[in-house]
Amino acid sequence: MASRALKTVVTVIGVEPDTRLGCCDQDGPAVWVRVTAWSPRRAFLTDAAPFMEVSGGAAEDLPGLRFFADLPLDNPPANDDTAGERLEWPGLGLCPPVPAEWRGAQAEPIAPVAVEVLPEPALTVVARGLPGPQGSKSHVGGGRMVESSAKVRPWRDVVAWTAVAARNKVRGWRPLTGPVALSLVFTLPRPRSHYGTGRNAGTVRPSAPARPDVMPDLDKIVRATKDALTTARVWRDDALVVDYWQPFGKWYETDHGRVPGVLDGPGCTIRLWPLGVEGAGR
Repeated sequence: MASRALKTVVTVIGVEPDTRLGCCDQDGPAVWVRVTAWSPRRAFLTDAAPFMEVSGGAAEDLPGLRFFADLPLDNPPANDDTAGERLEWPGLGLCPPVPAEWRGAQAEPIAPVAVEVLPEPALTVVARGLPGPQGSKSHVGGGRMVESSAKVRPWRDVVAWTAVAARNKVRGWRPLTGPVALSLVFTLPRPRSHYGTGRNAGTVRPSAPARPDVMPDLDKIVRATKDALTTARVWRDDALVVDYWQPFGKWYETDHGRVPGVLDGPGCTIRLWPLGVEGAGR
């Protein structure tokens, strides 16, 4: 059965100069492209020459340009996002600009989104280390089960000792006994494969994921962190946590300075608020 081709939008999102694509002795610049018909998270490193020829410009002028191509939608390239391919782009042509009247109100400046201001937390803990997941266990014989990840114990120790030091700086601190809201901002290191090579060694590839959608699982590092806070006598029990306040989740260290609480290396920023008898702290 022949592949079904459809005129599809291809967007250039990045350039890598003098990139070897593995099939020619001499390769020129390559471009990262994203295709609307395939997963929006996938990008493909491909030869820049066809796009340069159609646009009549240099490689460095390509990012942001959109092209049409007659692509087989049921046969996307088998690309690992790093090796690059000399893909064919049949029927390649520039997309016409979007008429201003189609944009309507979007042509006006967009007002900034209001950010909720949270009250000062009762306790802030900055734990540095690689977050370890808790929850997956292995059977070691004799009816004994142990944590599968060797990172759990070191992480819990780091959180516990850092939390003890933080609460000892708060005059009159006593373990919390009522409902608590918790914010956990985990910072994970980016894999080396997320970065370019050569002159782009310090630049995150356009195809790299924005957030760490890989192990460790968020719920498992949350569990390990909360148990460590119990060990540190921050609260009576982690069952007191009734709400998670933003920011909450996993980020890469490259978001340091852009997302509150994200560190410049692996770790977690922990903030908690006692909600009081009425369960409201805001």
